[in-house]
Amino acid sequence: MDAADTIRLARLERQVAFLYRHFGLDPALADVFPAADGLPPQFLAALRRHDLVTAIKIYRQATGAGLADAKETVERIARGI
Repeated sequence: MDAADTIRLARLERQVAFLYRHFGLDPALADVFPAADGLPPQFLAALRRHDLVTAIKIYRQATGAGLADAKETVERIARGI
């Protein structure tokens, strides 16, 4: 990577950081989206509030998973945050 690429990458990182702040997004959730694909927005909102009980309930309603599986999956997603 040459100096021009480094400068361009730094500028892009600042722009992305600005967008996260502007839209009130948590950058830590960026890696969670693939795992939460297809789940309602309320699921991610519950994770942002650290409300695992509600997140598990929403996950179960959306996927039909059992309580133990839903709890394990939601906790794994939450640890990724």
